[in-house]
Amino acid sequence: MIITIDGPAASGKSTIGRMLAKNLDYYYLYSGLLFRALAYLLVNKGGYKEDNLHNPHADDVTKYLDPERFIYRYDDQFQECIFFDNVDITPHLKNHFIDKMASIVSRSKPVRQFLANLQRHIARKYLDIVVDGRDVGSVVFPAATIKFFLTAPLELRAERWRQKQIKIGNNFSQEQAMEIIDKRDKRDETREADPLLIPDDALIVDSSYLNPEETLKKILTLMNRKLNA
Repeated sequence: MIITIDGPAASGKSTIGRMLAKNLDYYYLYSGLLFRALAYLLVNKGGYKEDNLHNPHADDVTKYLDPERFIYRYDDQFQECIFFDNVDITPHLKNHFIDKMASIVSRSKPVRQFLANLQRHIARKYLDIVVDGRDVGSVVFPAATIKFFLTAPLELRAERWRQKQIKIGNNFSQEQAMEIIDKRDKRDETREADPLLIPDDALIVDSSYLNPEETLKKILTLMNRKLNA
């Protein structure tokens, strides 16, 4: 069974995705990490800059996403990671700069198509999987058994993002965080290739006043209700 979780930036998709996968003993695919990894490789190995990252050459995308070199792994103890040429590049993928570069490269339709196919390839290897992202229920897995759309107001999402940044040594004001998340929302919602939207058959979960455990409980309740309908 495929379960998808879509939503805007900092809505808690990856946190809830991991928790749900662990609760159900499912495999977990963090699609955003794939975009981050590709952006990192294009910038650090391919020499791309912010002004041309939105349109990478197809040969470079193919080279860096070669399944013999680019490997996604997950287990519920060590969480998700990406290896390139047998080197774990995951520690380099979770910072504000790579956030921004991933948002830029994700505008490319060929990139989105390539990574959609990669996600489908990963999903075929597992009977049961939880996938989170911004188009996983609408584009990548339109026939998923259950689809969720996780949301919360901009102010709350910006504060969540700011707190995560503080934990890794990056300090932003609330105003700066809101500006950054608002820009990411606009890029996601207005990009030509696979914009962020709520899938027609998605179950909408507002996590505004819920902690992760309460959000997970709500999702499990909705899931069981739908499966038993």
